[in-house]
Amino acid sequence: MTNVEDELALRNLMARYVDAVNRYDADAWIATWAEDATWNLLGNPVTGRDNILGLWQQMMASFDFALMIPSSCLFDIDGDTANGHWYLHEYSRQEGQGGVILSRYLDTYVKQGGQWLFKTREYGFIYNGPLDMSGDFTRQT
Repeated sequence: MTNVEDELALRNLMARYVDAVNRYDADAWIATWAEDATWNLLGNPVTGRDNILGLWQQMMASFDFALMIPSSCLFDIDGDTANGHWYLHEYSRQEGQGGVILSRYLDTYVKQGGQWLFKTREYGFIYNGPLDMSGDFTRQT
């Protein structure tokens, strides 16, 4: 694969991830992760697909509604490994209260059996608050 093909495959990996989130499809979502992956959700790392899936199911159960929309990304690809980041817009409702989240994933990826998977994902908020954007922002470096 050329870097262009790998970058397209990494973008498609995120597309599958986001589509699974938006459809609440646990099987499709966990299929985007390597077996020994680590998900660091807001400073709480969890390792292994079973543990990652359990955390995701617990988190998703708290939402009345959730929609994730990816925006910009960058990758550094080196053979069968890569790292990169994604910015996201997220809209949700919990306990009848709407909100918006602007977030960033810092990722590492691994290619296994010709398929890219998430090896590590570190998720952090840029903004998490009311839809009117009146809350505090965290500047990203």
